[in-house]
Amino acid sequence: MLAVAASVGTMFAESGTCGENLTWDLTNGVLTISGFGAMNDYSYGSNVPWYDNRENISQVVINDGVTSIGNGAFASCSGLTSVTIPNSVTSIGEFAFSSCSGLTSVTIGNSVTSIGSSAFMYCSGLTSVTIPNSVTSIGGRAFNGCSGLTSVTIPNSVTSIGDGAFAGCSSLTSVTIGNSVANIGGEAFAECSGLTSVTIPNSVTNIGGYAFESCSGLTSVTIPNSVTSIGECAFESCSGLTSVTILSDNFETEEGAIFINCPNLTHMSGPAKMLYMPDVYLSQYTISRRLKNVIITGGEMTENEFLALHEAYKSLESVDMSAASNTTLSDEAFKDCYNLTALKLPAGLTKINYMAVAGCKNLQSIDIPASVEEIEQSAFEDCRSLKSITFGGSANPAPGRFNAPAAASQLKRIGNWAFYNAHELQNLVIPEGVTEIGDGAFYGCTYLEEMVLPSSVQSIGDNCFALCSKLTKITCNAINPPAIQAKTFYDVKRQIPVYVPADAVSAYENDPYWKEFDIQGQEAPQGFEDVLSDQVQSTKVLRDGQLFILRGSHTYDAQGKLIK
Repeated sequence: MLAVAASVGTMFAESGTCGENLTWDLTNGVLTISGFGAMNDYSYGSNVPWYDNRENISQVVINDGVTSIGNGAFASCSGLTSVTIPNSVTSIGEFAFSSCSGLTSVTIGNSVTSIGSSAFMYCSGLTSVTIPNSVTSIGGRAFNGCSGLTSVTIPNSVTSIGDGAFAGCSSLTSVTIGNSVANIGGEAFAECSGLTSVTIPNSVTNIGGYAFESCSGLTSVTIPNSVTSIGECAFESCSGLTSVTILSDNFETEEGAIFINCPNLTHMSGPAKMLYMPDVYLSQYTISRRLKNVIITGGEMTENEFLALHEAYKSLESVDMSAASNTTLSDEAFKDCYNLTALKLPAGLTKINYMAVAGCKNLQSIDIPASVEEIEQSAFEDCRSLKSITFGGSANPAPGRFNAPAAASQLKRIGNWAFYNAHELQNLVIPEGVTEIGDGAFYGCTYLEEMVLPSSVQSIGDNCFALCSKLTKITCNAINPPAIQAKTFYDVKRQIPVYVPADAVSAYENDPYWKEFDIQGQEAPQGFEDVLSDQVQSTKVLRDGQLFILRGSHTYDAQGKLIK
């Protein structure tokens, strides 16, 4: 009987030391830590003095005076349901409460400054935790796998969130990150599938690799301009993500995609590098095939970024690259983006490459930046809805107004088939400085009615304006007739007037091809810029075969000369 009594006593009443000035007592499932000072650190396992009875512990009482909770101290106490950490404690050690699957709530005293790595890892029953303002760092995987946790507020005192700190918290729906956090570690919120929103404060400078990977409930994210580094695949597989805004133009990224496999992403705004994908990813993954609206706020779009963007060729509707630093575009950069209706090219562009915008059948207008010197072969081929081409001028002319070219245009050459099949184009003003217009450049512009050719033009290629059967008037400001071919104006009516400088009429009439037209002399043209320089709306009227421009109470001829 004495032996049985001793055995029962051992089961329900045990005690010992757990620090230089700390004792522990386990009685009837209640583990009490008493004394003053720091607890011992333990490796994960049997050297914890109460380890063999860990499953029988239902309550832990930590008395005031204890200054730290040791590493691994209460790991795997699966029957523990709640714990209160007193104000005397300043640190919670690594793995301190890991795998306490029955733990539902934790109250952390207001003197704790650090929560160690994996401190509450796999506490799957934990639904409520309050992190006090005293905490400055949350260790790696501190709350990893706390699948019952629904909300977290990270106070302003915290400066760093460790790697994987909240990874796998699948029930987490909202996170408030304090405005002192500078570092969000790698995988910090990975696989938080219930997370629907997160606000990243302006204090954050680093977002680690895979930080929000597989946050499938996240719908939008804004990255502030304080961020200087974004890790590899930081937002990989965020399947619910629809909108991304990156305000920082100065961040660096590792050799990996930031956004990858985000199938519902439709809007992106940020620097070009947000689209970067290493070649190894390009062959297997996409950012999103549903991208509709993209705004590039800075940086250079390389061939890599163009390839990543082109994966959404079926869905792209608008792209604004005006702030990009590109001087050229990749060949076929936007080829066959047939839903693209709006495209703003980089302001410093010097060349528009081969088939760069070819096949964009719904693009209605394009503003060619003044810096562009060459438009290469087939650059805008088969842009069938293109109604307006502006060479460095206003992109939004008033109704009935011509698109006057900017005097600063640097364009020298328009390549072969550059605007082939731009059916909807009605008016065309080629800017001064252009010397060569290639073969078939405006072939099939079947709605083209009027055009102005600059004094600088020297040659116009074969079939350049073939099938432009609705042309009613041509103005050519060149003194010397530009060299043309037999089919340059194939299917264009030869009865239409061609207005040329008055002292060049004879030269045109003696040219073997120009002479077929009705050559008419004109005084030095004022140019459309003079007629249309103010904001009064102008309308065009055709009287007795002559085009006039009505503006207010005044009437001008087609060259901008005041008639009355």
